[in-house]
Amino acid sequence: NTLSVMHCMTKLSNIMQTGTIAVIGSVAGDRGRKSNYLYGASKAAIDTYTSGLRQKLANTGLHVMTIKPGFIESPMTRNMQKRCLWRTPKQIAPIIKHAILKQKRSIYVPSFWRYIMLVIKLMP
Repeated sequence: NTLSVMHCMTKLSNIMQTGTIAVIGSVAGDRGRKSNYLYGASKAAIDTYTSGLRQKLANTGLHVMTIKPGFIESPMTRNMQKRCLWRTPKQIAPIIKHAILKQKRSIYVPSFWRYIMLVIKLMP
C-alpha cells in the first residue's frame, strides 16, 4: 500500500520525460482514525511522498497529481453499507480525467470531501 506505490512512482519519474503521474491516495490519509490507522498512515505517506516528488519535478515536463477519493464502491468496500456519500468508479473517472488534463496538483473526489476533511482535521 505504501512502498510499492513509492517504488513505482520513483521508477516512472526516472523514465518518463513528459506526462502525468496520477496517484490514488485517500481522504483517510488526512487524519488518523482508530478503526483504520494503518491504512490512513499508508495513505498519508503516499500524499507526503507525492508532494515531495511533485516539487522535485516542478521544472520538468513531468507532472505529479494526488487523487484523494472518499467512499468509492470497490471490492475493498464490498461489505460496507452504502449511503449518500458513496460514488462508483464510473462517477469519479471523468472528474479525475478532467483534473489530469488541467494538471491539478491534488484533488478530492467528489470535491465535497475537501470540506468534510477540513472539518474533520479541525476537530480535536
